[in-house]
Amino acid sequence: MRIVLLIVLLGLVASVACAGDFYGWDPASVDIGGQHILKFRVPAGGMSAADRRATLEFRLIKALTHTEWRVPVQMSYLPTEGGVAIHANGVFFVTATSADAAANHSTPWSLAQVWGQRIKGIFEIVGPARQLPHTFASQPDLYIWLD
Repeated sequence: MRIVLLIVLLGLVASVACAGDFYGWDPASVDIGGQHILKFRVPAGGMSAADRRATLEFRLIKALTHTEWRVPVQMSYLPTEGGVAIHANGVFFVTATSADAAANHSTPWSLAQVWGQRIKGIFEIVGPARQLPHTFASQPDLYIWLD
């Protein structure tokens, strides 16, 4: 009886360990405001996929909390040595690398445009709800650093 109980317990522990997070959270997936933006599939720049997610998430949240600009989001894409850098209103957010593109069966340029449109979509969905007139902003036109 003890052996059967031990086997059942080991099976239960193994199934929980293999199942991962019950809520489906992925440490490399960027989701903000209930919207999925992208998933990093490969490491880059000395950062793991989870580290890249944390960095992009930090930049997005910081940008979304500084919405006193109240200007439409204009995306720009600049070629870099490692891929294509994605900017929103001139502020750098992330680079779509060649390895990212290969993992997504795409090209760096195409992947950057997809990611950029999703980032822009977050500003259009989440941003306007937070864009209240900030009458106490002494210098609303100053550049805001995201790092």
